[in-house]
Amino acid sequence: MTCMDEEFESPGGLNLAERIRRLANGRNTLDVAQFQFIGLDEIRAGYGGRWTEKRDHVFQTAMQFISRRISAEDVLISSAEGFLLIFGAFSGFLADAAAQRISNELNQFFLGKADMDQVQLEAHHQSMSVDDFASTFGGMITGSNELSPSSGSNEIPMGFTPVWDAQRGALSTFFISPLDAMGLPMDWDLTSYRHTDMDEMKLKASEEAMKKLFATGRKALVGVAVHVSSLNSQQSLARLMSVISSFDPELARYRVIRVSCVEPGFPRIYLQDILRTLKPRVPHIAIGLHWTEPDLASILALQPSAIGFSLPTGALSPHGNKAEVLGRVRAAIDLARNYDVSVGVEGDLHRLHARRLTLDGANHLCSPRIWPTRTSLPAAELWAPSQLGIEATVDA
Repeated sequence: MTCMDEEFESPGGLNLAERIRRLANGRNTLDVAQFQFIGLDEIRAGYGGRWTEKRDHVFQTAMQFISRRISAEDVLISSAEGFLLIFGAFSGFLADAAAQRISNELNQFFLGKADMDQVQLEAHHQSMSVDDFASTFGGMITGSNELSPSSGSNEIPMGFTPVWDAQRGALSTFFISPLDAMGLPMDWDLTSYRHTDMDEMKLKASEEAMKKLFATGRKALVGVAVHVSSLNSQQSLARLMSVISSFDPELARYRVIRVSCVEPGFPRIYLQDILRTLKPRVPHIAIGLHWTEPDLASILALQPSAIGFSLPTGALSPHGNKAEVLGRVRAAIDLARNYDVSVGVEGDLHRLHARRLTLDGANHLCSPRIWPTRTSLPAAELWAPSQLGIEATVDA
């Protein structure tokens, strides 16, 4: 038995060392993120005698929040000070960006909870050799529980989330999404499924639903959000393109693919390659961005059909960064006009938010709170801006 086996053999017989070696994918390196609570002693003192009860609640809440935002290939482990995440789906830049995003969104979530608003975490990412990982984290793993999420069954019921076209006053596009998905229907780092597996299931289900709808003489645009990591790997890209290549070409103009979860600063050359591969098969390509993306001009220069921002829960709440978020989105809308690119916003939007974003010039809005997910693909339908208190359609 090697040092690694001694270090990581779990009491229950599960060999975490072997699991972690597989995550290295032959690279002999691992991408690891530590999520540590900030000022844990002060938090403990603040709760006083209630800390034992609150600690379990805080840790369980954070654990569930993080587990919904990682893939089944990742390993999440708890410790006394926080959590350790070993990435299987991401490496390098993408792993670091994912860790920071999870940390930021979890902190925003805590701020919106009256009994947890003093709780905050910070994330530290590093790439390290398997031997260094064993030396650094072996003791932590020995006494902990593995929290890897389930990959789910092969039969996952799908729904269709409406996207409102503000200029046409219609629910004309419907994005396919698992009915039991948590969070935003177009942002797949919020699910517990393997990205490529889920992307393939959605693509196949969307084609089946389109054929069924169009056979009745009715029509709608159908969207599929595909995780950027699935499109940035030659192996998974080839797998998904094999599915896309089998689609009915007569329906291509009614199909939208959104390249989702593009982190701020994601290399443009990779995005350019992705768009170049997809556009011959699917002419309508959108790019899903984080609202903090610092260089929108270089994204817009790639000439996607649209860009979209997924706003995390609480972003527009009194405890969130409402003014900054709305300001950045408005600036993005103004800039996108120069490139003739549409702008969409997705999130837990109230009607007041939707009205404000429409008046600011947003082209498309998606909010299950306002437009609930359907259990089957419907035809496009009218939905007048007057229902948001807007007297006339706003020209973008």
